[in-house]
Amino acid sequence: MEESDRIKNAVREWFSREGTKVESISNPRAEFLFKVKFLRFFFTVVRPNDQKHIQIESQIMISPQHQKLLNAEKLRLFQMQAMKFSFETGVSLGFVQPRPGQQGPQPPGPGFVISDRIYDDSFSEQRLWDTMKRLHSAIDMVISILN
Repeated sequence: MEESDRIKNAVREWFSREGTKVESISNPRAEFLFKVKFLRFFFTVVRPNDQKHIQIESQIMISPQHQKLLNAEKLRLFQMQAMKFSFETGVSLGFVQPRPGQQGPQPPGPGFVISDRIYDDSFSEQRLWDTMKRLHSAIDMVISILN
């Protein structure tokens, strides 16, 4: 069995044992792409074509109610605090912002993406658990910074 298939099966089986529904999504740029709900948040687990890692990420949109309370200064302060937190914890954090007039599909609103990778040479079920817990906790923390 190829390494990619072994990891794909291990990821699917691990989430299933955790009681999480695993939805397979077809994507020509990925060897596999799963959408899962882990604890309270949705994540995508993807293995890009010809890569030796899986990427785990979650995109969280800021609700319209929060948007009304955020002026430019508060949003900038939130982004700075959230980036500081991401540097301290070692997770990747990016911000999503609709750009009026930009071509192509637009995100539904401002938000953020938290992600991490697990490389093939360090993949294990324990590493998957640790990464999922760390990303989930990071989302909780960024949401609490926003509030």
